[in-house]
Amino acid sequence: MPQIILVFSSAATAEYRVAGIPAAARAAQAIAGIAEQDGIRRCSIVVDEPWVPGDALLAECRRLAPDLRLGFAIVPSDDERLTVRGETFVAALAQRHSGPGRENVLPALFDACVKDRVSLSSALLPQAAAFKLLRRASRDVLAATGKGGDGIVSRYINRPISRAISHQLLRIPAVTPFHASLGTALLGLAMAFALFLGDGTGLILGALLFQAASIFDGVDGEIARATYRTSELGATLDSVIDAFTNLAFITGVTVNVAMAGDVTSAVAGGIALVTLAAGLLLIGRHASAMGEAMNFDVIKRQLRNGRRTSRLTEFFIHLTMRDFFAAACALMIVAGFTDILLIAFAVIALGWFSVTALVLSRLKRTTRGGMTMVAAARRAEPCALAPASLAFPQSGTAIRSD
Repeated sequence: MPQIILVFSSAATAEYRVAGIPAAARAAQAIAGIAEQDGIRRCSIVVDEPWVPGDALLAECRRLAPDLRLGFAIVPSDDERLTVRGETFVAALAQRHSGPGRENVLPALFDACVKDRVSLSSALLPQAAAFKLLRRASRDVLAATGKGGDGIVSRYINRPISRAISHQLLRIPAVTPFHASLGTALLGLAMAFALFLGDGTGLILGALLFQAASIFDGVDGEIARATYRTSELGATLDSVIDAFTNLAFITGVTVNVAMAGDVTSAVAGGIALVTLAAGLLLIGRHASAMGEAMNFDVIKRQLRNGRRTSRLTEFFIHLTMRDFFAAACALMIVAGFTDILLIAFAVIALGWFSVTALVLSRLKRTTRGGMTMVAAARRAEPCALAPASLAFPQSGTAIRSD
C-alpha cells in the first residue's frame, strides 16, 4: 500500500469541521498512525476542482500528522494506490469510539475504499450525502467524549447539554479547551457574586449558577478529547477551577445565611467549608507528591480499584460526586431547604474527609512499601543493574556494537 488517495467530494467537505477539526485533517491523522507499520509512503488529499487548502486545514495537518508525507492535488499519480472516499472514511472512524488505533483505521479504510479502479469523478459522493456523513461523524465524535466515571446526573442531564454547547463552540476555529475552562471560572465568579448579595434572590441565583458551572465544566474536557488537545496542565487547571468553585459556593451560601441571621446553618456551613478544604488539600498534596496532575477522582478509583463494589460504596461515591452535589444543592435551595442542605452537607463532608484521609494514607503506605522493596532488590543485586554492553569480552571475542 505505497500510496493512499483520500478523495473528497469538494473543498467544502474536505475542510468541513468535524467536531472542531477539518475532515481531511482527521483522515490524515488516522493514516499517519498506521503509515510506518503498513508501509504507506505517501497520502494525497484530492478534490475534483482546483483547490488551495485553507490555513486551518494545513495547520491541523501539521499538528496531527507531522511525519506523514502529505500532498494536495487534483489528479492522483498512477503509482500503486488505494483510493478512499474521504467522507466515508471519516464517518467510519467516528463510529469506532475506541480511537484512531490500527484496529479501527484498517476496517474504516476497508469500508471507505473504492474497490474498482474508476475515474476520480466516479469515486465522488454526492454533496448532500457527503455532508450528511460528516454531520453524523461530528455527532459520533462528541458522543465518544464522555467519561466512563460520569455520575448519574452528569450522564443523563449534564452531558447532553454540555455536548450541545461543545458542538456549537467547536464550529469556531479559535476555541480551545482553555476558553471553555475560562467560561467555567467566569460562571463560578458570577455565582459567588450572586451569593454574596446576601438575600434570598441572590441565594437562588447563585445555586442555579453553580449548577450551570457544573454543566459547563464538561465542555473543556469534551473539546480537548474531540480535538486531541488533552494535557496534564489542562486537567490540573480544570481540577483547580472545580475546587475553587466548590469552595466559593459553600463560602457564599454560608455567608448568605449568616447575613440572614441563621446561625445554626452558618455554623454547619463553616464546618462543611473547613472539612472540604482540608480534604482537597490532602488530595492536592498527594498529587504533588506523586508527580501527577491534580485529579479528584483518585478516591473513587481507589475505592473501586477494578473490583466489584458494594451498593453502599457506590451510593457513597455518587453522593459525593460534583454533578450530584451541584444538582442537589440547586434543587434544595430553590425549594427553600438551605438549612437542611448545610447540615446534611456538613455530615457528608466529615464522612468524605474521613474516607479520603484513610484511602490516601493506605495508598501512601503501599507506595512506600513498593519503593522499599525496589530499593532492597537493588542493594541485594547491584550487578543486575549493569548493562550487558559494559561486560568485558573474553580474549579473542570481537566486541559487537549491535
